Amino acid sequence: MNKVKWANLLHIYQPPDWDPKVIKKVARESYRPVLNILKKQKNVKITLNINGSLTEQLARLKLTDLISDLKLLAKDGQIEFVGSAKYHVLLPKLPASEIIRQIRLNTQINQKYFGKLYRPKGFFSPELCFSNSVARLVAKEKFNWMALDEIALTGKLKAVDWQQGYQIKGTKLKIIFRNRLVSDYFLSQPLLAVKKLFRQLYQKNQPIILALDGETFGHHRPGMDRTFSELLKDEATEKVTYSEYLKGLKDFKKINPLASSWASSEKELKKGVAYELWDHPNNPIHQQQWELFRLAVETVQSRKNDPYYPRARALLDQSLNSDPFWWASAHPWWSVEIIEEGALRLIKVISLLKTAPKPKLKKAQALSKKIINLARLWQNSGQAKKERRMFLAGYHKTAYLAGKKII
Repeated sequence: MNKVKWANLLHIYQPPDWDPKVIKKVARESYRPVLNILKKQKNVKITLNINGSLTEQLARLKLTDLISDLKLLAKDGQIEFVGSAKYHVLLPKLPASEIIRQIRLNTQINQKYFGKLYRPKGFFSPELCFSNSVARLVAKEKFNWMALDEIALTGKLKAVDWQQGYQIKGTKLKIIFRNRLVSDYFLSQPLLAVKKLFRQLYQKNQPIILALDGETFGHHRPGMDRTFSELLKDEATEKVTYSEYLKGLKDFKKINPLASSWASSEKELKKGVAYELWDHPNNPIHQQQWELFRLAVETVQSRKNDPYYPRARALLDQSLNSDPFWWASAHPWWSVEIIEEGALRLIKVISLLKTAPKPKLKKAQALSKKIINLARLWQNSGQAKKERRMFLAGYHKTAYLAGKKII
C-alpha cells in the first residue's frame, strides 16, 4: 500500500509591537517545540509562513535561536518558506499598490534574516482571504501557487478532489486547497479524536492537506504539539511540502474560486459575505473601521512630499493589520482595547503628516471617536455579548486561545 501524502502548512504571526512577554511565551510553548520535532524527525517536512512582522520581533527580542533553527531546517530541506503580507493585512480590502507593497516588504525582511534560503514559490494570503484581483497580483509577483480554504472552490465544503490539480483561469497560478475538517480538528477537538480521525484518513488513501496557525501546537492547545509529533512518526504517511504535493499532480482544472477566507461559512457565502469576521455588512463597527482605514491610506498616499511621510508611511504599514477588525467581530472574538488601539493608531498616522488636510484629519478623528464610542456601547449595553451568543448558537466546535477554552 502506497504511503499517504501529508502536507502541512503552518502559519506563525504576531501583531507588530506586540507584548514581548506574549511572544516569548509563545516561543517557549509552541515555536521551539515544533522546531524541535523537526530537528528530531529528519523525514518530516513542512511548509511555513512566517510573516515579517514576527521575524522582525524575534530578532529584536534576541530570540535568535529560532531564526537559526529555521535557517538550518530550511537548508536541510525540511522547511519550505512561503510569501505573504508583512503585517498580516486583509489583502482583498487593499488597493493594488498596497498589496504589492506588503508582499515586497515581507520578502525584504525575511530575506534579510534568512538570506537566499527565503525564495518562496507559494503564497499565503493572511486568513487565506481570496479575491480574483489578489490572485492576479500574486501571479504577477511570480509566485507559482497559492493556498486557499476548500470552501473557495464552490462555496461548499467537501467539494475538493485531493487527487486533482487546480489552476486559476487566465493565469499560471496553481491553487492548493486545505482540508478544513482535518485542519480544524487540531484547533477544536480532543487529542484522542485527532488521532482517531487520522487513522480513518489512512484508510481512504487520499492526500492530507493541512493549513493552520502554528501557535495551535502547544500554545493555544497545550499537549497538541505532542500529539502532532506522534502522528508525524507514523510510517503510513509521507510528509511532503506543498510544492512537492503539487508536483505529484498531473491534471490541472481551470477554476474561478470564490472570494472567501478560511473562516467563511456556507451560510454567509450564500449571502455574499466573503470575510465575515473582518468585514460584515451588519456590523457597524466594521463599517466605520474600514472607512477610517481607507481614509488613512488615501491621505498617506497623497502626501509623499511631506517631510514626515517616511514616518507616517512606516506606521501605516503596521497599522493595516487585520487584528482590530477580527476583535470587533464578536463572532465570538471581542476586545474593546484592541478596537480602540487600532483606531487611535490610524489617527496617529494621519497626525504625523505636517501637510495633512485639516478636513481629512477632522473626519478621521470623528470616525475614530465613533468607533470607540460604539465599541464601548456594545460592551456596556450587552450588545457584544448578545452578538457572541447568537453566533455561538450555530457554532458546533470548541475553540481555544492561549491554552484556554473560550467556546
